[in-house]
Amino acid sequence: MAGNGTLAGRVAVVTGAARDRGIGRGIALALAERGADVAINDAGFEGEAARRVAELEALGRRSVFVRADVSRPEENQRLVTEAVEQLGRLDVFVANAGVARWEPLDEVRRDSWDVITGVNLHGALYGCQAAAERLRSQGDGGRIVITSSVHAIVPGATLGVYGATKQAIDLLVGVMALEWGPDGISVNHVAPGWVDTDINNASPDFATPALRAAARESVPLGRRPADPREIGEAVAYFAESTYTTGAHLRVDGGLVVGK
Repeated sequence: MAGNGTLAGRVAVVTGAARDRGIGRGIALALAERGADVAINDAGFEGEAARRVAELEALGRRSVFVRADVSRPEENQRLVTEAVEQLGRLDVFVANAGVARWEPLDEVRRDSWDVITGVNLHGALYGCQAAAERLRSQGDGGRIVITSSVHAIVPGATLGVYGATKQAIDLLVGVMALEWGPDGISVNHVAPGWVDTDINNASPDFATPALRAAARESVPLGRRPADPREIGEAVAYFAESTYTTGAHLRVDGGLVVGK
């Protein structure tokens, strides 16, 4: 189904995209609205995934759900293979899956380290490797976008491990852009600030109404968190762009300006 839009006829894979209140949903919608067929991935949440598929199909797009654990290299290979088998090709790969735990560094134990780095860092690297291999074999380039964070730029107390994975993404994106550019593959990352999603439910910054109000006041533009769709718009820019690579786009309402 070709559809209309700047991404008509293209196929995208978005990891971590099943949840009703997640950045992945915003990304999948933004890409579908521009004409892309979208394979969504998550490690579970089949009920919500079924809603995502129906939501995207209602826009006239093809959509499938591929369950896979992106922290494992072989699962990323399978994810890309199954998405291509069902939708025909791959043009845009979005490594969006992520987890966060708020812990002071002196309380971090091996299980937290393994979970956070497994999804945020290993998952992004292995997913991008699998995507690049497929894009290279097709011979006509493609787009890779990673969801990072403003913590790729500024440190945040109790988010040391999370922030370390996001800062590592910033460096890896630059290396991927250098190494894969000759194959016509662009690699960029989007750096959200506070987004209104489930991942932030456990944040101590939003634990009480007073703290939430203070958090809103810290955002210069609109005094509010971002909607997931606004992150999707930034990802769509990179998916459409023909001459941007190795870059990041901060989407945070000015949250970290001057910090």
